[in-house]
Amino acid sequence: MLAEKHYRPLLHFTPAFGWLNDPNGLVYKDGEYHLFYQYYPCDSVWGPMHWGHAVSTDLLSWTHLPIALAPDTLGMCFSGTATVDVGDKSGLLNGKDGLLAYYTIAAEKRPDDVDFPQSQGLAYSHDNGRHWSKFSGNPVIANPGLQDFRDPKVFWHSPSQHWIMVVTTGQQVSIYRSTDAKNWLFSSSFGDGHGAHDERAWECPDLFEIKIEGSTESRWILIVGVQREAYAGGSGTQYFVGQFDGERFIDDHTPETVLWLDHGRDFYATQTWADIPHSDGRRLALAWMSCWPYANHTPTQSWRSAMSMPQELTLKPTNEGLRLHHAFIRELEATQVTSQPLADNTYTASTTLLETEWEAAARLTLHVTLDDNSSLSLTPLQGTQLILSTQNGFLTLRCLRFAARGDETYEQQFPHDYMLALGANRKISLDLLLDRSSVEFLLDDGRYAVTNLAFPEQGPKHLLSVEVTTGAVSINNAHWHTLALPQT
Repeated sequence: MLAEKHYRPLLHFTPAFGWLNDPNGLVYKDGEYHLFYQYYPCDSVWGPMHWGHAVSTDLLSWTHLPIALAPDTLGMCFSGTATVDVGDKSGLLNGKDGLLAYYTIAAEKRPDDVDFPQSQGLAYSHDNGRHWSKFSGNPVIANPGLQDFRDPKVFWHSPSQHWIMVVTTGQQVSIYRSTDAKNWLFSSSFGDGHGAHDERAWECPDLFEIKIEGSTESRWILIVGVQREAYAGGSGTQYFVGQFDGERFIDDHTPETVLWLDHGRDFYATQTWADIPHSDGRRLALAWMSCWPYANHTPTQSWRSAMSMPQELTLKPTNEGLRLHHAFIRELEATQVTSQPLADNTYTASTTLLETEWEAAARLTLHVTLDDNSSLSLTPLQGTQLILSTQNGFLTLRCLRFAARGDETYEQQFPHDYMLALGANRKISLDLLLDRSSVEFLLDDGRYAVTNLAFPEQGPKHLLSVEVTTGAVSINNAHWHTLALPQT
């Protein structure tokens, strides 16, 4: 088996040791991007949840900090959020700005419990997250009698002059309001009959306002996780576009409309950074790059799981309505070491456009136009294939992944073969980001995102090939980049 050091990503965040899952408390303060995350420091499989902590100034190079929150007599520290309390509205910060963290307290199971009893807790920090104090009055919201009551997202809503908490309550989310960040009142619920559901609770909500590109208008985006029956099977992230008045979320679409934030198998528990300065204006998102059916079985030992590449989200009009679009963070451009252009040309079947070795991280960007009944195959590394094809005037993407490790769960759950319909045939942009054990693919100006893990048996050098397999394909503005972390 390939040594696990060759699977550790170069550009994506991983724990130094132990288990990682959901991103928590993504917040910006005083020049630092904070990344808190679900963490078990004692093993590389899920265990009693802590909050790990790291900071960065560029979203690529991270400094690990001591554990922020650890289990106590009330329970473990499940997922949640962090936010800047400007002006000490909570009264916990001695009149100064500081950080608040909301997390789910997961109490010890009793014999008849299906899940860990859950309530919402609060912690605060005076020193930019280096030290945390848990609120003496925890829980700030006791469990209202639900099996699933977790993952609070909290932000200050200026129009209503209230703190807002969005928290999962089974197959929906509930909205609570507070003026002091400590005492909360229920406001409304959303989700019954809307979007995608499975037999498990929704998870990891996020709610934020975003401008419509090219317009003075804005909309609110509600993000929630689906645990087992997402687009490509397993865990995935859906979103809703709508209105929020400080008390309730109203979906712009019909209840049966399902919008997937990512169409791959490894993009879950998505959260966005809070308190990004207005001068920046970006909505930055991050996801756990794994999938629950096989997350505990991926082939690493001392550490397990990574975060996705941070992405910039924009909301754009399309023929189907308003849709989120993705772009890899602009900071990624600083990682380019070499750049090789490919000739603009039309290529016919059995022509190899590109065949090249890569080792740590790489990126391929291009625009393609496929004749009808044509196909373009991208094999970024062993065991993974992406096939873009046209038939009867329509574009589709086929994603394939294979696995062989001697682990029964991994070999049954990890492989896939699924299709993504991309609509009418047209010129389309492709942006492929590779990093040792991941394949992230943005198509059509980021209208579609596909994130998949990959654990090749051979390496550490990998062979990327791009081949026209049927018909004819025109390419232009194509570049192959090798990447490395920028020097600090």
